[in-house]
This record gives sequence, C-alpha cells and structure tokens, in this order.
Amino acid sequence: MGYDMYFVTRPAGEAEAVAALREVVNAAVAVRDQLPREEGGRLNPDRAREVGYDAHEAYEGRTERYRHAQDQVMAALAEEAKAERSYFRLNVWGMGLFRDLMFNLGMAFEDEPHPEWPEVEDYGITYDDVRAVRYPEDYPDEVKALTTEDREKVDAFLAAQREVLSWHGKTDTPGIPLHKFGSNDGWLVVPAECEAAVKAWESYVADCGEAAAHAAISSRLGGRPVDRWLAWIEYLRGAARHGGFEVR
Repeated sequence: MGYDMYFVTRPAGEAEAVAALREVVNAAVAVRDQLPREEGGRLNPDRAREVGYDAHEAYEGRTERYRHAQDQVMAALAEEAKAERSYFRLNVWGMGLFRDLMFNLGMAFEDEPHPEWPEVEDYGITYDDVRAVRYPEDYPDEVKALTTEDREKVDAFLAAQREVLSWHGKTDTPGIPLHKFGSNDGWLVVPAECEAAVKAWESYVADCGEAAAHAAISSRLGGRPVDRWLAWIEYLRGAARHGGFEVR
C-alpha cells in the first residue's frame, strides 16, 4: 500500500513524452527477459535488506550481461519517472516520515473535522451513474442512458464530494491539512496549500541555511540522502501551477 499523487492538470506534452519513454522501457525489458532466467541470480533476502532489493549485490550468481541489461531497464525507468512530473508516490513508511517533517516545519497542520461525505442515495443516483459521468470513455453505454436530470444530480453530488475532498477548515492557518495524507480517498490539495507549504520550507532554509536544513532533514530521515525530500518540494511547486494534486 502507498500514496499515489497526481496533478489535477497534467502539463502539456507530458502524456506523449511518457508514452514514448514507456516504449523504451518495454524494449529494455524485452532484451533483459530474453536472457535465461537463471542469469538473474538468486535473491539473498538478508543481503537485500542491507543493500536494497534492486541492487545487483542482493542476488547471488547474477551474470555481467544480466547486470548490464537490468541497468538499462532501470535507466529507462528513471527517465520515464523524470518525465512524469505530475506523479509522485510514497509508501506508507515514507508518507509517515514526510507527514511528520511537514508538520514540524509548519508545512502541514491538524485541521478541524471535515464535513460528512455526501451519499448518492440523497441525490437519487447510484455510484454507477457517478462512474459513468467521471469516466465516460469506460462506460459509453451507461453515459448514453443518463438523462439531463441524472447528469445534473451527479454534478451536484460531485460538487458536494469535492467540498469534502478540498476541505481546509482552519482558514487562518496556511499549509496542508494532515488528514489529506491519511487515506487514499482522493483528497484534493489545492494550489494555495501547496504554495504555503513550499513557502514554509523556504523560510526554514532561509533561517538556518541550506546546508544545515538539508542536514536536519537527512537526520530525520535516518541518515538517508535528502534527494527524495527535495523532489517532494519540487512536486509541490509544480502542483501549485497545475491545479493542485489528488491523493489516491
């Protein structure tokens, strides 16, 4: 389980760039998978926990040509990830660390309880109707069957749902409400929240200096590099320019 985050509005040209790079990934995987499976080596779980499951050293008996092929796959995946600026993922452990960091840095806060979730029954519709409106390409027949009145009811339901998903109860408190990082319900982190979070980070860096700020983050991350954290800051900056982001 983890947290998948997506810009509300994808940057122009990103989808095409990612699709092209996916072809490069698939080609690299095809080359690797043509090699005999035994050349990949046998996983040593104890060693993997030390060096990481993607490291060649975690596998006993891995051949040089398999290492090279796998390196090509990983390089292609890295390029694809770099191009997909609208997406960011954290596993449960990573989100826990980032939540604590953001709270301690004033980037996020504990908010008031959000409004109750709307119920489709109260709008005289079904979740099938909602899915048809949200994903018409997947439910073409259902979309055709919807009346104008049905669509209006679905729109009203989605508006009420969006009010909950974008909830920022403490209007005098800048930053991101922490409940938006507590589940995969599609919470909407709006641009103003992203901007406030980035501003809090920038103020922290200005107060203590970049080197000290990075050292403090690394310490809170158990001595790990700060690259992932800095990538998160850049993601927030980008999201502020693209309608915010959803947490799924």
